[in-house]
Amino acid sequence: MKIQRIHIKNFKSIVDLEIIEPNPFTVFVGPNGSGKSNIFEALEFWSYFTKVNTWDFSSLFGGAEYIINRTKEVNECEFETSIERYAESKARIILGDSKNNTSGSFFHGLYTERIPDRETALDKLFSSFSRIFVKNKELQKINYSDNTRLNLSTDNLEKVLKRILQDDEKKQEIREWLDLFIPGFERVEIVSSELSSTDTLVIYEKGVQKPFTKDLLSDGTYNILALLTAVYQSDQPQFLCIEEPENGLNPYVIRKLVDFFRDACEEKGHYIWLNTHSGTLVDCLTPEEVILVDKVGGQTQIKQLKGLNLHGLDMAEAWLSGALGGGTPW
Repeated sequence: MKIQRIHIKNFKSIVDLEIIEPNPFTVFVGPNGSGKSNIFEALEFWSYFTKVNTWDFSSLFGGAEYIINRTKEVNECEFETSIERYAESKARIILGDSKNNTSGSFFHGLYTERIPDRETALDKLFSSFSRIFVKNKELQKINYSDNTRLNLSTDNLEKVLKRILQDDEKKQEIREWLDLFIPGFERVEIVSSELSSTDTLVIYEKGVQKPFTKDLLSDGTYNILALLTAVYQSDQPQFLCIEEPENGLNPYVIRKLVDFFRDACEEKGHYIWLNTHSGTLVDCLTPEEVILVDKVGGQTQIKQLKGLNLHGLDMAEAWLSGALGGGTPW
C-alpha cells in the first residue's frame, strides 16, 4: 500500500493542500496554531466518510458550518486520494448558500466519485486509520471502548493492551521497549476483576513490592505505553496519525521512539504520521520525513522537503533558524 497523493480543499484553515508521495514515516513540523491538527482532523473526517459513506457523522466535527474554510466565500470542501496509482476516491461536501435559501438555514449535499473495482487499497488504508492524541478527551468524536484499537484519547488502553499481551512475542517486545525507556521497569500487567468486569493497568518496578496503577504513572510513562500499544494493536498495515508524541518524554526516549516508528513502517507496512513542534524530535529526522506547516494569511500551507540538501546543518538547526523557508515555532 502506497499513498501517491492526498488533496484537501477548504477544510477549516486548509484552502488547498496537496501531499505528493509522502514517506510512510512522516512528521508535520510547525508552530502552534499553524494547522497541523487540522490536517489530521481532515484525514479523520475522510476516514469516517469512507467507512459510512454518509454525511450524518458531520455533527461529530461540529457541523458543516464549522468544517468549511472561512477565509474565502466557498460552500464546499473536497477530498481526493490516490493509492498506488489505482485506487482513487473523490468526495465533495456541499453547503447551501443562505442567499439562495429562503429559510436562511444551511443544507448540504454530497458528491462522491470512485473508480469502479479499484476501492480495495483505499478502503484498507482508511479502515485502518487511527488518530491518536493521548489523554486529549475533548477531541474524541466517539467514545468506543472495545479492544480492537485505541480511541483518540487512548482511554481504552487497558482493553487493547490486554489483548496484545496475550501474544507472548509481542509481550516480550513491549517489555524490552519499556525496559529501555523506563528506569527500574520490571513488568506490566492488566489485572482483570470478574466481579466488577474492569481491567486495571499495573506496572511493577524493581525493588518496589507494590505495583503502580495508571493513576500513579507519570504522563511520560503512560504516553510510552499508549504509543507502543497503538503500533502493536494490529499486525496488518495501519494508518496512524499521532499528535505531539513527545509530550512528557525525555530526549533519549524521543530519539528511540523515532527509530521504533521508522522500523514499524518498514517491517509492517504502516503509515505513521506525527505532528510536532519539538526541536528534539525534528533533529532526528531526514528531509524526506519532514513536511513543514505554516499559516499565511489565515491559511494552512505545507512544504515537503524531499530531496533537500541541508549543506551540513542539523534538521532542527535548519528549521529553527528559518533556513527552510517557514514553519518556525514563533
